[in-house]
Amino acid sequence: MDIGRPRPRRAQVVGRIAAATVLAGLSVTVATSSASAVPLSSESFAGARISSSGWVIGSPRGADSPCATAATATVAGFLPACREVVDGRAKADPDGGGAFRLTGNSGFNAGSLLLDKPIKAERGVRFEFDMYQYKGKPTTGKFGADGIAFWIVDGAETKVDAGEGLGYKGLSGAFVGIGFDVFGNFSGTPGTPGTPGGPGGPGLKPNSVAVRGSAAAGYDYISGKSLDPATHPLAIDAATRRADAKRHVTVDINSSNVMNVRIDFNDGKGPTPVVTDLDLDKLPRQEPLPKTLKVGWAAATGNAAAVHEIGGFSARTLDADLKLTVTDNGPWQGGRTGAYHLDVAVNPSLGWSDDPVKLSWSVPAGVTPTAASGDGWACTIAGRVVSCTSVTHIAPGAHYPPVRVDVALGTSVSGNAVATGGIEAGHDKVTSTVSVKPAAIKPVLGKAVVKISSHPNPYVAGDKFTYTASAANPGPGAMNDATIAVTWPPAFKPLKWKCTATGGAVCPAADGTGDIDTTVDLPAGGALTYTQVSTMPVGVITSFTASVAVVAPGSGCTADKPCVAAETNRPPLY
Repeated sequence: MDIGRPRPRRAQVVGRIAAATVLAGLSVTVATSSASAVPLSSESFAGARISSSGWVIGSPRGADSPCATAATATVAGFLPACREVVDGRAKADPDGGGAFRLTGNSGFNAGSLLLDKPIKAERGVRFEFDMYQYKGKPTTGKFGADGIAFWIVDGAETKVDAGEGLGYKGLSGAFVGIGFDVFGNFSGTPGTPGTPGGPGGPGLKPNSVAVRGSAAAGYDYISGKSLDPATHPLAIDAATRRADAKRHVTVDINSSNVMNVRIDFNDGKGPTPVVTDLDLDKLPRQEPLPKTLKVGWAAATGNAAAVHEIGGFSARTLDADLKLTVTDNGPWQGGRTGAYHLDVAVNPSLGWSDDPVKLSWSVPAGVTPTAASGDGWACTIAGRVVSCTSVTHIAPGAHYPPVRVDVALGTSVSGNAVATGGIEAGHDKVTSTVSVKPAAIKPVLGKAVVKISSHPNPYVAGDKFTYTASAANPGPGAMNDATIAVTWPPAFKPLKWKCTATGGAVCPAADGTGDIDTTVDLPAGGALTYTQVSTMPVGVITSFTASVAVVAPGSGCTADKPCVAAETNRPPLY
């Protein structure tokens, strides 16, 4: 790049850009998708009469002066018309079809433009503009020259001095400079003519985007990206129409001092990132993000030349970019409960989330939201739709408190249950799919039939007598995990017993001694019968009681109200 090269017959981009009256900054409110970002400044440069208030043109060099291409005359209070228009050598662009020309394509030209109005940047700012580099006149190289630099300056500076290297070397109050560098010297090494200065430059990098640090950091080279001139040319040297060389630039700096730069090459493919998540705070001697910023542009030509123009400028507060992530505690089962967990994160590369955030989540058919809550969220439920709003201010890179949505699943729900939602209009929908197992089919059960008897009753001392205890399932469904407890008369423990099974039931043990406490599965129509035979001792005249109890899940025999039968065997009456 030949800008500011200290040699004979070579113009330097020098001169004082005197400060205009500093205007009060505009308030910054970063909007989420619920509101548009707040405009801070804009100028299309397309009109015939553009107020010069706040705009300061740098000291031009060469045959052409910076000018508004649609202006027909130079009038006090407005940006000037181009010299060839004033002289009658060319026609002005139509009103509404112009741009601001930094240089024409004659050799050894230089021009700059500063917006001398502080723009609040504490919570992030987005700058956008169009640039045009065309009608190139290469010399021995492949490219016209030189390029366009976009400066970002501390808004507290009351005077801004431009310098060499596309106006950036020596720029007073410089915070960061971005060179859209056709010729390549913005990436030059120290001492290279036309280089902004500072260590670290890799050398000549044609058709590249390079970033230089603040004045306090010595305008150091920070980073750069070489672009393929066949697919991503910064300039169209052969173009004679401005529209054919349009490049739309977006520069984002968030409140954490992270910068992103993108260029739309007007090829229908959308913006191309050229600087990604550059953390300026981590750079040696780089200053923190100022509370306010000023911006400007510069361009120059040398032996090689090109037309350099800008248009479509705007500055606005940086949007917050929110991302919704959904998790769940699945897999679920029909007839039971589940929960979604909704997490909203703020993109660390963009702005604060200041405006109310509205979250909507629609659960699948057959699923009913029963509760929704999260710290700082106000949630409502209408049918299958959960709506939550938060007014909490969240910084870039942080997360809102999570929202929990509890749901109840109908017994008919099975397979894949798909829920959808998002963060209000303007955001992509999020889909969550949960695998749901069919509901467990619980058979209709009645009560177990429990019986116990003794024979003979009354007993005869000195003779044998028998206790018989049984538990039967009348159906219609199986009684699984049923507990059977038999308590024999305490005076005769341990008594020996035997078990018999009917109706498809199975005895856990064929025989045993003492009381019984066992768990069994009783099919419908199945029964277990426990029998014990003993001899009543001579001289006994006491009554004895035995019992049987059944508890079966899902039946009428519950732990609180088991199905019980008891039998008391008495002595004969004398």
